[in-house]
Amino acid sequence: MTTKSTASAIVAGPLAGAWTARSLFGLAALLAVLLLSTNLQIQTLLVEPIRAELRLSDLQLGQLQGLTVVTLGALAAWPIGWLADRWDRRWVLALCVLVWSAATYGGGLSQGFDGLLWAMVGLAIGEAALLPIVYALTPQVVPARQLPVANAAVYATLVLGGGLALVAGGAVFDALAVHAQRLPWPEGTPTWRLMFFLTALLGLPVAALLLGVRLLPTHPAGEHAGTVAPPSLSHHQFWRYLREHGLALAMVQASLSLVTLGWFQLMLWTPAILGRSFGSTVGGAGLDFGLVVTLASAAGTGLGLYWVTRPQNRDNPLGNFRLVRHGTLAALPLVVAMAWAPSAGVLLLLCGLALTCIVIGVSQAPALLQQMSPVALLSRSMALFPLVALPLRGLQAPAVGLLSDAFGPGSPRGLLHAMVIVSAVTLALGVLALWRLEGRYSALAAHARATPKSNT
Repeated sequence: MTTKSTASAIVAGPLAGAWTARSLFGLAALLAVLLLSTNLQIQTLLVEPIRAELRLSDLQLGQLQGLTVVTLGALAAWPIGWLADRWDRRWVLALCVLVWSAATYGGGLSQGFDGLLWAMVGLAIGEAALLPIVYALTPQVVPARQLPVANAAVYATLVLGGGLALVAGGAVFDALAVHAQRLPWPEGTPTWRLMFFLTALLGLPVAALLLGVRLLPTHPAGEHAGTVAPPSLSHHQFWRYLREHGLALAMVQASLSLVTLGWFQLMLWTPAILGRSFGSTVGGAGLDFGLVVTLASAAGTGLGLYWVTRPQNRDNPLGNFRLVRHGTLAALPLVVAMAWAPSAGVLLLLCGLALTCIVIGVSQAPALLQQMSPVALLSRSMALFPLVALPLRGLQAPAVGLLSDAFGPGSPRGLLHAMVIVSAVTLALGVLALWRLEGRYSALAAHARATPKSNT
């Protein structure tokens, strides 16, 4: 076979839709980045040890995910997304991972609320564009025919990784409590700090993996074949797109944000509730809740994948959009019922069923975000998602802490009731918004389809 024909075969393989070694490696590297983002789930296990050592209130715990943190993270998201549309997305993503690692290590060194707060700011900046860049890179790494499966793998890693991180985090916490003296940190270092240090070090090999990812050719032939720079429209064209579609884009992203934030509150506070209301240990809460999250995520993602791979749904953005609304509506009464759970087992059962319903729909989030933006604007459009979602989260997390403190520090169910109120209200608003914005989403998806993939 000649050199020319060999090159043509290499290009034709990915474009024909078959998995290749490099596309599998690229997807694995992106999934490794997403596993790092499950660090937040490990942090939820550490809420009580951190609160005890640093003497924090529930309001201060909520402020660690509050407006200061999320606003600075959101402000960082768009410039990082702009850079990712103009430069090699792999290098931008690797740099974000290194910032994330440094901030995580800094969190372990914190001596009070202020130090921990600024470490969380660094984490938010590092994480701000992780998901948008991963979502934008996925079509550059995975053949178009395999994109639905890759998107499901991306979301499955996020949700399954969260459950597995809880299980592993609880087991590691208990192991560190026994064997901490064998690690190269000063004797007597609190276990929660060691967890921060070890988690931070995981970012270094992941950043190295990203630099080894190879992208699919952007053109089947010619001088641009194999280029690593994403197709990009000019800054002027992007602002024109925002003037025409920015409001609809923000409103749809806000509706999806409300659903994911209802899920987020269940993930954030349930481990602490198991300890405070039902006497679970850190390791026990991690194991029990982690298994529930893993099973619920697997079931929800599997059902969502079954839905999206059915022939009538493969090219049906509106049907997938409705699936998010129906799943959220089914979860709402289960979340409300959690307030009256008589035991940890009942609480975990209700929470697991609610998470399953939410995940069935939200597993379509990567595809929904991709389908409503032109390819050449993906990173910048998706970077708007944190700008919309993070301020909402910044109001939500402190609201739970404020309500819990209002119920009284001695109330064994104050945190549980606060979480249920905030999560249920958020999910209900999400259902209403999704119902009202169906037409706007359909228009965005139609415009994205009609827009050429590049300006070259």
